[in-house]
Amino acid sequence: MLLHFATCDDILKYVSEDDVTILGLDENIYSKCFESITKADKDVVFLPRRIVEVSVNSIREVSVAKKSVLPAFKPRDIASARSLARIRQSAVILLTPETLQFVDEYEVNFLKQAHTRKFIEVSLGEFIKNLLGASIRQGAKSMYMLSETIEKALKSDVGVVASGAVEMYPKCLFTTHIDVLLYSMGFSKRERRMILEIYPLELLDIWLRGE
Repeated sequence: MLLHFATCDDILKYVSEDDVTILGLDENIYSKCFESITKADKDVVFLPRRIVEVSVNSIREVSVAKKSVLPAFKPRDIASARSLARIRQSAVILLTPETLQFVDEYEVNFLKQAHTRKFIEVSLGEFIKNLLGASIRQGAKSMYMLSETIEKALKSDVGVVASGAVEMYPKCLFTTHIDVLLYSMGFSKRERRMILEIYPLELLDIWLRGE
């Protein structure tokens, strides 16, 4: 759902190399490359994206951020994560190695009870980067917690989407890489399809309707 690119040519090259259907771009590169990407000879939906860090005091800004782009909200602490679960509008909550401590199984319980649809966006690329730089014990613990959170969300029908962003292209994960990673974590073909196809389409539909 979200990748980082430095040039318009990089976007087109990535699209030609990967079997991607929905691609999130930073809002600035999206605006810069809009004319180029609309000419891509492939059926790809390009979305303007923005990562928004939120605290309890900035929760009110959530509705404003959604009007022009599809944001992923990165909570700074437990309080802001819980507040994001309670807001009465759809929202995408970013799950990274930094936010894993509070975007966890307990957060899933709050998201399940939410009055409006909520999604968790898993930054798989960041988790792999973190895994390479951590000790075996720390890396294993992080991936285990991530797997448990995703599994809990899927069982609770809380939307889960995945992003391969790490650094600028080509240092990113392709769709096939994400699929293999999810498979190695024990997720079934149906669960992987939910993450890679069904939930992203649902999220796109909700955002386009302005909900």
